[in-house]
Amino acid sequence: MSILLEQIQSLKFQLESVGELKKILASETFGHVDSEMIDMMFDQSKRFAEEKLIPLAESGDVEGCKLENGRVMLPGGTREVYQEWCELGFPALGLPLDNDGLGFPNVVQCAVQEILDGSNHAFGMMSINVRCAIKALLANAPEALVERWLPGLISGDNSFTIVISEPQAGSDVGRIRTSATPIDGDKWSITGSKIWISFGDHDATDQIVHLVLARVPSEEIGTRALGLFAIPKFKDDILDEEHRNGFNVSRLEHKMGLHASPTCVLELENAEGYLIGETGKGLQALFVMMNGMRLAVGIQGAATANMATLHAIAYAKERPQGGRPDQPPVMITEHADVKRMLLEMTAQSEMIRALALRTAAYLDLAEITGDSDILALGELLLPITKTVGAETGFAVASQGIQVLGGYGYTNDYPLERMARDIRVASIYEGTSGIQALDFLKRKVLGDDAALLNRLLEIVRNDIESTLDENPLKSGLTNAINSLESALASLQSMAAADKKSVDGGAYHFMNLSGLVVMHWLGLLLWHKADGSSDYHQRLRAALALASNGLEEKALYLASLSLQENSPHCF
Repeated sequence: MSILLEQIQSLKFQLESVGELKKILASETFGHVDSEMIDMMFDQSKRFAEEKLIPLAESGDVEGCKLENGRVMLPGGTREVYQEWCELGFPALGLPLDNDGLGFPNVVQCAVQEILDGSNHAFGMMSINVRCAIKALLANAPEALVERWLPGLISGDNSFTIVISEPQAGSDVGRIRTSATPIDGDKWSITGSKIWISFGDHDATDQIVHLVLARVPSEEIGTRALGLFAIPKFKDDILDEEHRNGFNVSRLEHKMGLHASPTCVLELENAEGYLIGETGKGLQALFVMMNGMRLAVGIQGAATANMATLHAIAYAKERPQGGRPDQPPVMITEHADVKRMLLEMTAQSEMIRALALRTAAYLDLAEITGDSDILALGELLLPITKTVGAETGFAVASQGIQVLGGYGYTNDYPLERMARDIRVASIYEGTSGIQALDFLKRKVLGDDAALLNRLLEIVRNDIESTLDENPLKSGLTNAINSLESALASLQSMAAADKKSVDGGAYHFMNLSGLVVMHWLGLLLWHKADGSSDYHQRLRAALALASNGLEEKALYLASLSLQENSPHCF
């Protein structure tokens, strides 16, 4: 069985076990989607990944991107692959039916994204930009702009970028200096310098529309004076030099990984654009897109972790090494330490996938029901999904390199590239520290932990409904106790001094992630009936993961209570 086929089979199992797929497809909102359509999309994703994405991932990493005469040139073949990706309907996957889309739920989009990202992370970066920009366009843009650009996003004539960071204002968007001034009619003139812009320019599509955060004329300060603007590469969609907008790519960053994904420095000089949403509410207009991108980062981590695991298992099953010198060497799967590493990788990759799919499922269920409480549960999990997904992806890829030994450190196998590519995921779309502060101070303490307690109630109910022999049951119960104890202490600390909890925010988010991931692991163990090698390996891996769970929770709980360090730098 091929690695991609194994990946798809495990994805199908998880969609049924933790992704709430049956409930989602039974709804009126997604009733037009059935299992046959999903299977067809999986088959199409598999063929496209095998034939196009995997070869392009290797050549694109070696060739990289080039800046020639102010234009970014992608690795050879990228434009053709992207155009075929569009022809196959991937950009329309999650688009509403009313907008000529296929109307698939988030949870299925995430499963498809895992297949594509696991095969070619760099290529997936551009597809995520398009998918998430569509959300912002539909939610905030005037109908005329939607009608103008949406068809081209589906056909492959247009693509989108997200343009936020500046040299003096990375995540600190309140200090953005790029300015927007109203000109004729509904047009604005935007001037400033932007950095870290993924696919800020490229040759995969002719037209590129940039979603730019810029400062509007206002007496307000910080984020209250920001607007979101759509700025096309070519004015009036006329693709000639005379109509080129006020953009200049001054530099391509030289990076550790993602060599086939250009990261640009953009200079804007009186670039002509259109307001998306309201003046002064650019950050709010961006949020619908940012939430989608943070979920997508969690999927990137799950994709890397699961593919690294499958590559490591395939290698270990065929790599002879060790045993008696007078006997044929045994496969390294016979060695206890290799077994340990493979089972640890399996548990971590499966649990982080489960977390991403459950987060997506809550967002789907909220859309179906209109229930704001379900939406809040999904948004509560987003910073955990983004951060733990990114960090787990890197950790599992690193362990996969260890399984392969010297070969893992070479480019003979994709693991070293996967480790380089995923490393940045814990940095972009909000660093781990920023996600932790958002999680603890806004999402947990912001409502006096009512939402987190509701989630823990769901977890406790699932614990009670599972079989006593489930190996995660006891440790998970004790881990929840540690989480609740740490939470009570943090609430008391914050009541006295809100900033006193900042130093432990990252550890508290990881403690919460530990509980949530093992809750989903509990459900996966319960659903795995042992009828296949995959189910048996999954159960063994989750049982191993339960060892020391209580101690890990106690350790993270203690770190969560550390106050800010004294000034020493």
